Amino acid sequence: MIPCYKPIRITFILFLLLICSKNLFAQIDSVTVNNDKTVVLTSKALGEKRGIWIHLPADYNTTSTTYPVLYLLDGDSHFKYVSEAVEFLSDYDRNRMPQMIVVAILNVDRTRDFTPIHSLLFDGKVDTTRMGKTGGGPKFLQFIKNELVPYIDKNYRTEPYRILSAHSLGGIFALYAKEAAPDLFQANILISPAIYGGNTKILTDFAPFLQSHQQLKGKTFITIGNEDRQKVDSLMLVLKTTAPASFTWKFEQYPEENHFSVTYKSVYDGLRFIYKNWFIDYYSNVKMSMADINSHFGRLSDEFGYTMSPSEGFLNSCGYQQLNLKNIEEAIDIFKENTQRHPTSFNTYDSLGEAYMKHGDKALAIKNYKKSIELNPNNTGGKEMLKQLEGK
Repeated sequence: MIPCYKPIRITFILFLLLICSKNLFAQIDSVTVNNDKTVVLTSKALGEKRGIWIHLPADYNTTSTTYPVLYLLDGDSHFKYVSEAVEFLSDYDRNRMPQMIVVAILNVDRTRDFTPIHSLLFDGKVDTTRMGKTGGGPKFLQFIKNELVPYIDKNYRTEPYRILSAHSLGGIFALYAKEAAPDLFQANILISPAIYGGNTKILTDFAPFLQSHQQLKGKTFITIGNEDRQKVDSLMLVLKTTAPASFTWKFEQYPEENHFSVTYKSVYDGLRFIYKNWFIDYYSNVKMSMADINSHFGRLSDEFGYTMSPSEGFLNSCGYQQLNLKNIEEAIDIFKENTQRHPTSFNTYDSLGEAYMKHGDKALAIKNYKKSIELNPNNTGGKEMLKQLEGK
């Protein structure tokens, strides 16, 4: 006789498998989707189609925030980890830099595009195979300046602050771009720049360029791995002797990295250098007022050349830290400012309501919780607090 419990057991196992598979799919569905886009531009300057990858901040589609832009040469190689580094550093817990749009330019012929001067020399020898198609840098710059940047500025919410990250041969192009179009990029990350052959002229031209541009502003971060430093040392000597005080720069060598592995650390440290004055530790035990926050962002606006304002999440974090420190009046001022800057956000009124409640101002607490629920009827936490305040 076949035991009667077997079908039940099989059915139960199938049920468990079904439940597990549903949970598995739920976990898969919950994985964060990157806000990435692919664009193909038809370039008149280059006479060809160029692929562009664009990474947008996670909240791009739910806010009206404007963003600086990081442009990547050799975009196919660096897009993924650079986008992740930007997200990591700009997250509200880290708060080491602002959120940013990342634009990666995919390669077609990097030797052609990144060399401003036609030269067949490589390591002091004629190399027609590798260097046959050189000297396309001016056209590539025209593509970036007159086609790509205007496209990005027209189609996305950008601020007038652009960073160029360039590795290896791209480094010589970045130097050329600074000389030929000084205002195009406000900051550069030059990673193991490969300066050789006839294109060494770009390096020798850099000193007279700086001497004739003593009002030049900008930031440049230069790195190298365990490589020959001769050309980079020459660049640093030029910067030490001729760069104006308004043009800040830093050099970093990573002896444990080679020419190809040096990029990851370079981008991370480069962004930290560019935004070294950005950070406010709203987790500290220091009393902080709205005036302190406004003063900080005023200094940042002066430094970067456009108006910078604290985000909703930033102000909310600052407010709650002051609330936790029992600095109630400072917390109320910060939360109140957040409602004025973000009047359609239910969360700003919810936070302000909580601050008034802890301050003992029942009427204003009720008012702000009601406003929060009006903006978001699904704010169950706010509804529970309102019931307690109204004694229902």
